[in-house]
Amino acid sequence: MFGGGIIIDFFKKLMEQALDLELTVRFTKRDGEWFAALGDELDGLPLEELEEYRSELEARLHDMDDDEPEDMAGEEFEQWADAHESLEDLLSEVEDRIDELT
Repeated sequence: MFGGGIIIDFFKKLMEQALDLELTVRFTKRDGEWFAALGDELDGLPLEELEEYRSELEARLHDMDDDEPEDMAGEEFEQWADAHESLEDLLSEVEDRIDELT
């Protein structure tokens, strides 16, 4: 699973911070464990790095899809859906920036 409510809230807040500060956020999943860290300014990344970052975010979105809770009526699903939406928003910001540069 993606993790308990505390972990999901952490990732959601981190993604919101990244959007507010226009920073990248790096997600990794190793041995079923999620890790994240804020990174570079989105506006400072060249096109090639933005495209790599977009691919990275798309991969993490697929990882989250794999961890979708089965009970769609439960609180865990609601938290997961909020975090998923935040990641989609971050991906959208990256795609908008790529569009600006192309």
